[in-house]
Amino acid sequence: MNPFKILPFILAAQILLGLTMTPPTNKVIFPESNTEVKVEIADTPSERSKGLMFREKLPIDQGMLFIFPEEDERGFWMKNTLIPLDMIFIDSKGEIVNVEEAVPEPNTSDEDLKIYRSGEPAKYVIETNSSFTERKNVEEGDRVEIPTRFQ
Repeated sequence: MNPFKILPFILAAQILLGLTMTPPTNKVIFPESNTEVKVEIADTPSERSKGLMFREKLPIDQGMLFIFPEEDERGFWMKNTLIPLDMIFIDSKGEIVNVEEAVPEPNTSDEDLKIYRSGEPAKYVIETNSSFTERKNVEEGDRVEIPTRFQ
């Protein structure tokens, strides 16, 4: 087989992968701790349902921002999630109402998975690498600046 015949296919695959694996350009800011996180957006039911499932790693300065149409009590689980996470629950005014440290639960049935709850109504949830809140001194009561177009 002539290797030059498959070269266009390899280049096309690299271009497509590059387009689908671009780093997030949205960011949330934690003013009290003078830090920010680049976030992927999950604002549809299917995106929120999938979340960070099946990811084997998450860059240290990145996460996912879950946006809901209205403020309500939230519950998240770690179904098919392979990395430990911090879940930061935020109300509609941009205040952190709860932080949960979530751990993967491989081979656990759906009914036995732990549910991580907001405890109070939340409109947003940010998932980051585990220990982000501890390392950056982010805590309940802190403000979070959500990009205006998502408010």
